[in-house]
Amino acid sequence: MVDETIKTGVDELIELLKKTDKISLLDAAKRLKVPSSILQSWVDFLVEEKIVGVEYKFTKPYIFINTEKGEITPEVTDEERVSIDLFKEDFRIKAIRKNIPEQMIDTLWANHLKNEVEKLRSFFFKEARKRELSNIEVLWERYKKNVIST
Repeated sequence: MVDETIKTGVDELIELLKKTDKISLLDAAKRLKVPSSILQSWVDFLVEEKIVGVEYKFTKPYIFINTEKGEITPEVTDEERVSIDLFKEDFRIKAIRKNIPEQMIDTLWANHLKNEVEKLRSFFFKEARKRELSNIEVLWERYKKNVIST
């Protein structure tokens, strides 16, 4: 009798994360050949169990194995850094595929960007307080302005 181990998609995800310090959710989905929505559900579960962590660079989620102490230390490599222009172009392509009129796409993009940035507000304030920064509201407004005007 041959010992065979059956591996689930979650097992493959954890193996991938052990090999790569940190990877974007979309890249992991491509490597594992699963829809990003499925991978997101796996990640959500693993985050609840504190096995995996998620870090956002702008609006792009990166996943990684939590260290034993629960410290979040991974950094994004230069290879993984992405320009906001790529997100905008991806948004435009998806909008065109959904037959959204061209004149509406820029307005929808601006609204999308504002919504995504607003999701970062509590994290921004928490991190600013940790660093004992003053004028956090002013810093937040400056950050929003920089991101949205890009």
